Amino acid sequence: MGKKIVLVAITLPILIIAGFLSMWFTQGLSEEYCQLTRQAEERVQAGDFAAAQQTLTELATKWDKMEPLLQMWICHADTDGVAAHLRGAQAGLMARDTAAFLLESAALTEALEHLHHRDALTWSNLL
Repeated sequence: MGKKIVLVAITLPILIIAGFLSMWFTQGLSEEYCQLTRQAEERVQAGDFAAAQQTLTELATKWDKMEPLLQMWICHADTDGVAAHLRGAQAGLMARDTAAFLLESAALTEALEHLHHRDALTWSNLL
């Protein structure tokens, strides 16, 4: 019985700390990627498609590097949603279809914010 109490006393704080670290990491990542998405939107609305393409390429490169790591603790459907909307935004940008790009970038922003909310240490996520 004493070993179980010691095990719980050691494991529980580790799990709580890991949960908070994961939440903060995902929140920072989500905010950074949402900021890049907003920059691309502003550039498209200003008519600077080349700069928007550069920003979106930077976002895609960062996403491609982080996606395998994120899939270790975030539902694949959530990360797949981000990847799908990122591809849609890239397609809209390449076609220079402002409406399609803005529609996909709004969905991309929502999917990125959803990553953070799904990883947040809240009662609804714990239960």
